[in-house]
Amino acid sequence: MTATQPSSAWNVQQRPAAMTRRYEFASYAETRTFLDQLAALSERTGLHPNLNFARNHVSVSINAEGDALTDAEYAYAAEADAFAQQ
Repeated sequence: MTATQPSSAWNVQQRPAAMTRRYEFASYAETRTFLDQLAALSERTGLHPNLNFARNHVSVSINAEGDALTDAEYAYAAEADAFAQQ
């Protein structure tokens, strides 16, 4: 995935540069597993998005460090998408 081709499931804005997505889950156990996977991904990549969650959903907001989103942010989003599909 390149910086110009984010997943269509993400809401991308240019100013300020950020992307957001809400994930829905069938149970708290699934939500918790997803959050644990995101925590490990954040430790590995050094990217720490804002997370808001409840029993059956997680909202992820990735803010660019600079003026534009980079391949690193899009790669994080792609991995988050893959975790949610497991």
